[in-house]
Amino acid sequence: MPFDAWLNQAWQDHAGQAAAVAARIGTEGLSLARSDAQAAALARLAHHVMGDHLGRWTQGRQLLFHIGTSEPAGPATGTAMRIFDASLALAGGIEDLRGPMTASDRVRVGAHAAGALAERDPPRSASLLREAALEVDTQELPHQDPACRAIAINGNDIAATLGEKPVRTDPERDLMLLAARLARDFWARAGTWLEVERAEYRLAISWLKAPDLSAARRHARKCLDIVREHDAPALEWFFGFEALALVERGLNNAPAALRATLDMKSAFDRLEEADQAWCRSSLERLNRLAPAIGER
Repeated sequence: MPFDAWLNQAWQDHAGQAAAVAARIGTEGLSLARSDAQAAALARLAHHVMGDHLGRWTQGRQLLFHIGTSEPAGPATGTAMRIFDASLALAGGIEDLRGPMTASDRVRVGAHAAGALAERDPPRSASLLREAALEVDTQELPHQDPACRAIAINGNDIAATLGEKPVRTDPERDLMLLAARLARDFWARAGTWLEVERAEYRLAISWLKAPDLSAARRHARKCLDIVREHDAPALEWFFGFEALALVERGLNNAPAALRATLDMKSAFDRLEEADQAWCRSSLERLNRLAPAIGER
């Protein structure tokens, strides 16, 4: 099996089979790796699975060392190993290796550790995320610095993960909103209009779950404003209208919710067949909700 196919499958499987995927990284995955970039990609997967999903800090560091000393490992793998090893050590309370690092690396370590702790220790995760964001500004790191992207990515992932929980504690709610807000702020620095638009979607969903429906509606509309301004592909319209439909339903605004649902259906009809396959469940959920609100 080609390495890229193996890696894609591993990412598809990891959420439901974290332990099994972790066991295969250093054997199957590493045996297929032929380049420094591929070994670095394995290190990223190892950190995410061992940290975010399993909380196996020491085992994760051992796996990273195994990858980092393998034949295909080079400078990119070395950098990934240094950042991810320090992240696992920090998240696990083993040691703080950030002292001698550059500001950029310190921020990246803190952001990744925050992601790993989001579901285990929300207050500490929030503290690390705030600390990372503050250091970017204090050290005046440029927008193209990888530290900005690390905060944006981890903020989005944290908000999405906590938003999927059926119930959240108050610390989880606070972290979800903080992470979504920082993701929006840092995608504005490190990304394009597309990442910013998707960050507005994430903010809308996060506020919907908070719940603060007024804030959720504001961000859903901002998402659609960006979609409209850039004549975005149908997929962006689809999710923008999904957010607005969910918010209007929460506000008991039946006509607006039905209108947004119909707009979502129109965007769905313009999607490529592959995108329709994974978007269909979202549309079906809104279609099931629409008659109920229309009868009120």
